[in-house]
Amino acid sequence: MALGAPGRRYARASHVTVLRLGMRAWLIGLLAYIAALGILYGEWMISPGDLGAVVFSSLIVFWICYWLVYLPVLRLARRAAPRAWASWMYPVLGVLLGALPTAAIARYWSGSFRGLLTPEALLFFILFTAVGLVVGVGFGRIDPA
Repeated sequence: MALGAPGRRYARASHVTVLRLGMRAWLIGLLAYIAALGILYGEWMISPGDLGAVVFSSLIVFWICYWLVYLPVLRLARRAAPRAWASWMYPVLGVLLGALPTAAIARYWSGSFRGLLTPEALLFFILFTAVGLVVGVGFGRIDPA
């Protein structure tokens, strides 16, 4: 954590730090997706085509949601909620917000929101749950109240 000017405990998080947080969160989420695929379905080998589809769709949807939903909601929560809640509130919000990119991907690939009931949607929800945990914990560290 960077020290700010005298009288301020912390400086604002730079865009580079926020960008790194997002990239690390997405990579950890992708690893969670692959691990869940192996643990839940016994498929330890993912085809290049399937991996490409997962990477493409999750990365696009995540970056849109990261800048337009995750960060604004977490910053709003930082201002509105008591500081004592920050340690658990950001990860919980991050996990809850993971339903949005999961729904967007399920809608895109299946044509309806009934796609949320498929095994693939569960894997994407696991991906975005991991992303939400990392973003929530990281946000509390890089952009403190």
